[in-house]
Amino acid sequence: MKAYDDDGTELVRCHCDNGEWWTECCNGANGCDCHGQPINMGTCNVCGGTGWRRPDADTMANVRTIQGRCFVGAGPTSGYWAGR
Repeated sequence: MKAYDDDGTELVRCHCDNGEWWTECCNGANGCDCHGQPINMGTCNVCGGTGWRRPDADTMANVRTIQGRCFVGAGPTSGYWAGR
C-alpha cells in the first residue's frame, strides 16, 4: 500500500504503532519501579499520529521529546506517563 501527501510526495510508513509511539522505561536503576515496562508516550511526533511520514520528516522528534528525562521511584505504571 502506498500513501501520498497533498503535494504528491510519496509517504513512508512510520516506525511507530499506527500513530502512537512507545518506549521502554528504565531497567530499574536508581530505584525506578518501571523495570523496562513499555510506556505509551502518546501521539507520534514524527508522523503526527497518521502512521505515515514524509521522507524529510524529523525522525529524531520522539527522542528529543524525552531526552534528559528520568522517572524515579513510582515511575509510569501504564497509560500516558501515569503518575508523571
